[in-house]
Amino acid sequence: MSARAGVLAPHSLATASPGLTGGVVAIGNFDGVHRGHTILLRTAMAVARERGLAALALTFEPHPRTIFKPESPVFRLTPLPAKARILTAVGLDGLVVIPFDRTFSTLTADAFVEDILVDRLQIEGVVVGRDFHFGKGRGGSAATLTAHGRSFGFSVTVVDPIVGDSGETISSSSIRDALAAGDVAMANDLLGHRWFVAG
Repeated sequence: MSARAGVLAPHSLATASPGLTGGVVAIGNFDGVHRGHTILLRTAMAVARERGLAALALTFEPHPRTIFKPESPVFRLTPLPAKARILTAVGLDGLVVIPFDRTFSTLTADAFVEDILVDRLQIEGVVVGRDFHFGKGRGGSAATLTAHGRSFGFSVTVVDPIVGDSGETISSSSIRDALAAGDVAMANDLLGHRWFVAG
């Protein structure tokens, strides 16, 4: 990765500049910004560059488990400032962060698409992972998002899970497991960069 000057400033939906609307959005939690995430993000960048559009990441803070299971919050691989640093190095044009709280968790999949993706971000395209779910009760999926894309006129690109060198699906959970076991080398391999902490 080659970092550009400065670090992406996280924007809210309210502060997203006109340059961050009408683009191609990669959606996910992106904890760790691991090898699988990087492929998804670079896919969004390729789609955006082909059309002369901005490529941005849309993510959520805090992690949903912090809201639904506060007694056992998830161990974060990359808090927001670290996530922004890595997304900058990947080459994204922008980062939009939606506060995840109980109110947001009641937003239906249909409302998420219409209110956020179409009305506020005015997207031309979206890129998600095959196992992506969204909306109240995880009611939306990559398949339903594709159907919405046909209705509203935006493209949908679905990226398959990425398998690591040892045959395991690369995920934030598998990286947390490797770190919990003290296998930092495995975690680094799955991440595609060295795991780091800041303090």
